[in-house]
Amino acid sequence: MHRTRPTVTAARRALAVALAAATALAAAGCSSSKGVTGASTASLPTASSAPTATSAPAESVPPTSAVATTAPAPAPTAPAPTPAPGGSGGSGAVLPAVANLQATPGGGVTLPATFTCGAGDPGIPGWTVADCQEMPSYADGVTTLVLRRNDDGRFAVVVLFASGGSLVQRYRSEEDGPGMWNDVVVQLGDFNGDDGAEVWIGYRYDGSGGYLDLDVLDPRPDGLFLLGGLQSLDHGVADLHPGGATVQQAVYAASDPGCCPSSVRQREISFSGGQWRVTAGSDYPSASAPAISGDF
Repeated sequence: MHRTRPTVTAARRALAVALAAATALAAAGCSSSKGVTGASTASLPTASSAPTATSAPAESVPPTSAVATTAPAPAPTAPAPTPAPGGSGGSGAVLPAVANLQATPGGGVTLPATFTCGAGDPGIPGWTVADCQEMPSYADGVTTLVLRRNDDGRFAVVVLFASGGSLVQRYRSEEDGPGMWNDVVVQLGDFNGDDGAEVWIGYRYDGSGGYLDLDVLDPRPDGLFLLGGLQSLDHGVADLHPGGATVQQAVYAASDPGCCPSSVRQREISFSGGQWRVTAGSDYPSASAPAISGDF
């Protein structure tokens, strides 16, 4: 059985029409507003300020439906870096005089003055040469050897200078025990523009922290040596470039998990006033830290 729409009788239809007409007449008699629904009502001039000319009747403006619009959200901006605590401004404080490399007067490896890296392993008893580098510098140049001990594989680094017709060890670093250093990388270069080679050494520690020690040995034209460095750089990265190096390390907040430091500290190593210096640097949120390439 289908449901049908109810039928309206003629009498009821006539009554409805009469009531509607009466309501419309009553509304016309009581209301003096001619505004358009939905539009703002403008203020009318007073009698003293009304213009004498007859104003044209205002056009009837149909109401418009306002369309809600959503302004595009502004592009996110990276948080500004914050100055790292401590240190000094400008070119920075003198690079700390701490290094794995140590002076070794009166002993160590001695090679013939004619030795070059292209000659192959020089046959140092108990050691194998893993890397050899050489570069012209003061005191007839500099030669570096990265050694691995034959019995337990520990690392050592030897820095040699010409002396008395031989290449003589002047500086050396050695791993305290096997398995402490994961890798050792030496970079030679004139990064401060004084025509003398500096010796930069990166010691990468074994373990998830990726700790890095960084040494810089700088032979000076007056025969002196500048030696300093940075140690225990957590997840350390060092990028050598003209003028010095950019260094980054992880900075952990108290609630950071071991995998994920919330900040990265970036510092600059440069030569100024006869010294290698390092700035206090700035801390960046890890997600927006400047990307640098690692040389160690």
